[in-house]
Amino acid sequence: KHNLEEKLKLVIRAEELVKLEDVNEAFKELQVLHKLWKEDVGPVAREHREEVWERFSEATKKVHDNRHDFFKDMRSKFEGNIDKKLEVVSAIEAIDTSKNKTRSDWQKSINEIEALRNKFFSIGQVPRAKSDQIWAKFKEATRKFNVEKNIFFKEVKKDHFDNLNKKKLLIEKAVSLKDSEEWDSTTE
Repeated sequence: KHNLEEKLKLVIRAEELVKLEDVNEAFKELQVLHKLWKEDVGPVAREHREEVWERFSEATKKVHDNRHDFFKDMRSKFEGNIDKKLEVVSAIEAIDTSKNKTRSDWQKSINEIEALRNKFFSIGQVPRAKSDQIWAKFKEATRKFNVEKNIFFKEVKKDHFDNLNKKKLLIEKAVSLKDSEEWDSTTE
């Protein structure tokens, strides 16, 4: 009688698991219930054995079906994410940086790329089999942009450095002329 009461408690809990939204949590708890059923709770009277087992088995089947459906839906969403992510990669590749001549031109392109990167990451997962391939395409597209951006900004930095050196030379020349008393040539 005690075992019957304990197994009925397990059955009721298993039936409640069917209603849980978190299918992984339900599945984990179901595993615990099965362990308790097999190892901790002893046998029940013959006349109740089949009925109790059928209820427990039916609840188990429903939890498994819920989990299966959840992952099936998730896989189909992942498949749909492939095309979405590839569209973002194409948009990144389509950004034309050849017309970027100023810092503000590049800033606009950087903002576009950043928006596309955020969109790429917000789309969600893709099937594992395609994940590495899509990630490689994304990295290559952003790497290509970054290389071009870095070339531009290295040139800007080089120009700034050259201008700085020219200004330092002018300062040196001005300092050397400040004490000169040859007013006409020094003024020139």
